[in-house]
Amino acid sequence: MNSTSLWLGIDVSKATFDAAFPKGPGFAQTKLPRDRTGARKLLAWAREQTNGASFSCVMEATGGYSKQLACWMLQLQSDMHVAIAQPFQVSHFARALGQRNKTDALDAVMLARFGATFEPRAFHPMPPAYERLKELERERDALVRTTTALENRQEQECVDRTAQRVRTRMIRHATKAIEELDEAILVLIRSEEALRKDYQRLQTIPGIGPVLAATLMGELGDLRAFEHPKQLAHFVGVARVVHTSGNSVESRPHMSKRGNSRVRRMLYMGAMAAIQSNTPFKKTYEHLLHEGKAPMSALGAIMRKLLIVARGVLVHEEDYNADRVSTPTESE
Repeated sequence: MNSTSLWLGIDVSKATFDAAFPKGPGFAQTKLPRDRTGARKLLAWAREQTNGASFSCVMEATGGYSKQLACWMLQLQSDMHVAIAQPFQVSHFARALGQRNKTDALDAVMLARFGATFEPRAFHPMPPAYERLKELERERDALVRTTTALENRQEQECVDRTAQRVRTRMIRHATKAIEELDEAILVLIRSEEALRKDYQRLQTIPGIGPVLAATLMGELGDLRAFEHPKQLAHFVGVARVVHTSGNSVESRPHMSKRGNSRVRRMLYMGAMAAIQSNTPFKKTYEHLLHEGKAPMSALGAIMRKLLIVARGVLVHEEDYNADRVSTPTESE
């Protein structure tokens, strides 16, 4: 947590970004192009506003745009505190302020207030090897989903022969590209000793194969960076959410689904595989069903446990050991 009370709010779009800095009773503002030059001008402008005093920055997560800008800023000043806030947190804060209008300039001011109020954690870019792995596994995931859609259409009767040939050719090319990406992922992992060890260790866990292991490492980076298992579960969006108030409001507990949907999708597949064989995960799943939990609710508990165990084997630097896996409950 950064102790500074000076926060620069940055609203990022594809080509430009707006910045707002508290000055006197109001805010000083500027608009700059979203490139390396714009990042350099922003830091120079902010230093002028603070007369050289230290300050922190906060921006809302907007795909890769905010992350790229944050990386440029850290390259220019490595000790800077740059935070990237989750959109749902920012939107709730804006509503709490009673902000009715929405413009880039107003959002920058709101983000500056958000930073001063909550002092969000600093963003830390993943090492280059993890970033490369993320690009490779995301490209693979996109091709797999495209191929699946084409194969589903291929099962339907096709009257035109040209359409049939084109579809078949696209499936063949996509399949070949997936194989090429699989090989590139393995080459990258084998070239980095730390990646290779983690990749192999994760696959000692039932339900975690090569694809899920690469997804966890590429999307989440080093799982050891998460200080607590619950922090990791909330980040991915598999944490259990409870909403009760007095005697009148009591919704059923459910998965938050706020976080990385790619990881959740692959964890679902991993959980399905983990409950097929005689493992602690299957025993837990059956125990939860026996208690009256819905199948999807029980499967969500397995997804959480898979993620927690994945972090655990890396933190303790030990391969999976079924005897050390406790029986998880739905509240974990």
